[in-house]
Amino acid sequence: MKRNQFLEMDGLYWESETHEWFKDRISTQHAHKKSELWGSGTQNDALTNLYCYVVRDKATGEYNRVAVNNLNSEVVYETKSLEDLGFWIDKMKVIKRFG
Repeated sequence: MKRNQFLEMDGLYWESETHEWFKDRISTQHAHKKSELWGSGTQNDALTNLYCYVVRDKATGEYNRVAVNNLNSEVVYETKSLEDLGFWIDKMKVIKRFG
């Protein structure tokens, strides 16, 4: 499978024998930003402990998008779709704000 320079453009974060982890700056910024749809209330729905990465499997060349809880380094969500990751982040923000 051919490498995708677009998915790798934010730079290599970490590499193991089997996988390469690339920073996903835009998705991480989306998670860290307070939603403006809800007005200027006192609640903050920013997910500042969440970091997003694009992970490439060296054996298959396939890419996945993952969200990692930085407090315990646990992968909390994985998908192949950018849109799916964005929706999941938005859903987590709603849960944080209203849940």
